[in-house]
Amino acid sequence: MTFLNLANISILATISLSLIAISHERIGITNIASAAPTNVKATASSSSLPEVVKFNKRLIISRAPTADTIDGAHILLKNDVDTSTPQYSFLLLSKPRNYYDAADACKSMSDSAFLYVPDSPAAKELNSLLKNNAIAQPEVAASINFWVFNAFPGVGCKSLNKNTEKTESSPCTTELPIVCLNSAPRRTIAVQDITRQVSVKTAVGTIQGFRDQNSFRFLGIHYGEAPVGNLRFAAPVAKAPFMSTLDATAFGYVCPQPASAAPFIQSLINGAEADEDCLNLNVFTPSLKSKNQKGLPVMVYVHGGGYTSFAGSTVLFEPGNLVSRGGVVVVTINYRLGLLGFAENPAFPRTDIPGNQAIHDTILALRWVKDHIASFGGDPTRVTVFGESAGAVTIRALLSAPSSWDLYSNVIGQSDPINIPFKPPQDAAELSTYFFEALNCSATDIACARSKSIVEVLTAQGLANDKMLAAQNWTTGSLIERPTVDGTLIPAEFSDLVKNGQFNSKANIMWGTTKDEAGRFLEAYMPTPYPANSSNYHKVFQGLLGQQREEMLIQSGLIQKYALNSDSQELLNYFCTAYYFYCPLQYISRQIAAQESTTPHIYNFKFNRGRGIPIVDSAPGFCASENHVCHAKDIIPVFGSGAVTPFTSQAGEDARFARQIIDRWTTFAKTGNPNPSADLIGVENTNPDVTGVQWIPYGDSNPILELDLESKMVLEGEQEVCAFYDSELKYDFDLRNPTNPPLRP
Repeated sequence: MTFLNLANISILATISLSLIAISHERIGITNIASAAPTNVKATASSSSLPEVVKFNKRLIISRAPTADTIDGAHILLKNDVDTSTPQYSFLLLSKPRNYYDAADACKSMSDSAFLYVPDSPAAKELNSLLKNNAIAQPEVAASINFWVFNAFPGVGCKSLNKNTEKTESSPCTTELPIVCLNSAPRRTIAVQDITRQVSVKTAVGTIQGFRDQNSFRFLGIHYGEAPVGNLRFAAPVAKAPFMSTLDATAFGYVCPQPASAAPFIQSLINGAEADEDCLNLNVFTPSLKSKNQKGLPVMVYVHGGGYTSFAGSTVLFEPGNLVSRGGVVVVTINYRLGLLGFAENPAFPRTDIPGNQAIHDTILALRWVKDHIASFGGDPTRVTVFGESAGAVTIRALLSAPSSWDLYSNVIGQSDPINIPFKPPQDAAELSTYFFEALNCSATDIACARSKSIVEVLTAQGLANDKMLAAQNWTTGSLIERPTVDGTLIPAEFSDLVKNGQFNSKANIMWGTTKDEAGRFLEAYMPTPYPANSSNYHKVFQGLLGQQREEMLIQSGLIQKYALNSDSQELLNYFCTAYYFYCPLQYISRQIAAQESTTPHIYNFKFNRGRGIPIVDSAPGFCASENHVCHAKDIIPVFGSGAVTPFTSQAGEDARFARQIIDRWTTFAKTGNPNPSADLIGVENTNPDVTGVQWIPYGDSNPILELDLESKMVLEGEQEVCAFYDSELKYDFDLRNPTNPPLRP
């Protein structure tokens, strides 16, 4: 995902900043002291302040209510993720209180008890939420009556009976939960109201966030110390506890990355600068549970971007709809990018420079989730890690790294180019040598490399990547930095670990591709405009496969059989999608499913429908077509984030498809099975697009769920092409993996 038009992004960013300023003025905020600066320094450190000073500026004296004092706060919202539908959001405070104390509790949350007007649309929505417990809040089932404000005051106080849907007179001293109004607006890049704040006590300190219409939000929480000075290139160090309250109402720094569209989106839209002090995460939850309430399933998102771009705060990953519809806690994380995240060399002691820093960062973030997510309403024993593109490669790394296996129970991998193997140590050393040379440092001079500015680091990284890509163009320019088989964290190439049954065979797996993955990368290999009736695909295949295997593909007759040679775009998209994504995933899935030691199930999918990236996919090109479901077009449906950027909406069929995907993903997070069971409380069992199709676990018949408005199970898909790849052409993870000598070009 690196194909954005900077001019268009600049226009979008300027519009977004104006909208944000207007929204702040509208809600009476003239100076948000907690917000990160918005000047763009994507390629440099955000300031000359020491890291500890920058962190201390976010420590505040808190006057917000604490989750412990509230003792159970839950956002009730029947969210159909359709922007054309009226949304009624309520705040349930589940601790029983007398009427006056309950009303004061609502006031402490910056709202009032809900004014109940019988037969009004909002009252009907509340009745449905309380009676059907549609958002998987067991606290709703614990009580029949709830305090509400009197719509028509009479003698005494009024409560709402969820069974009769009527108000009843109750002694004001009766202790009941209360339903408050949640008047907070839905969070978008144009509406960023942070006024309804709440704090949470954790083992490392008190963290103050806020709520919007969909969730409680705690942003920019450090899980690691700033990886600067002697910690640059080193293993991450857990963030030390702090005494004051951490202001978590604005996104933290994003990790340094090349000046491209990604920093524009993060810096100008979500208020986050780039800085090395970027090891932070964001927590979004529909419930702040009391101590005696069971936590919700947790979904931790690892972003993509080729290990060089994007962050947990990127606007496409806005999880409010996923959280409120699914009844799950979502965590998005940052990890070190580029060669700050993957520098290594056998000459470096692993105690100092371990390599795979980005994967170590991710594991440390997962450790933080296990240790602290209960404070935010999450269940640390039910963690699902999900990621797209490079994030899905990290999923593969986690399945390979035994030190992470106690931190999650389920994984979801979206669009992993699984045919690109992990890197052998000698390749990692070669890339790091190029990097140090470009920094004007000797190949083993760590102190020299640590002394360089971020601008110098990113410039040197670009030069090193160019050299490495020239030597190994089969890797593509999108994954030059990637996990390395270091023998400690990652013991072997994933495909070898699968063959030997040495991966995390206890984790439930759900993974898949989009229909036209490779279409996103055509520009890197073909001229624009793409000539029809061209044979230039021969040169592309030679570069990717080598001459001998390119000849095998041409001689197979498959190109002629599928009648694609008249259109180079379609041909390359079809065969490269099959070669890098679709077929090797099925190949490895069969090996996993066949192992007796694998007790959980594995589920495979393919997106036949998606949602284009705003601005990116509106420009003319292969991926602009709705018929082409390119790489990254699955992101918006998964998050239901189709209406967070200006001038966009999510309605009709787009909303319907997002509902289906969210319900499948969150059902899997709850149970390890994407098929909702009859006893599962939530919206999954009321969605015919989900209940109408039984998702069959992977097996000998290669069952794949093709995701569309009307999804269907497909058996034995693409078998002729995949069989040729499996047995004749072979995959790069067999031919170029760290245990085999590299192929000749």
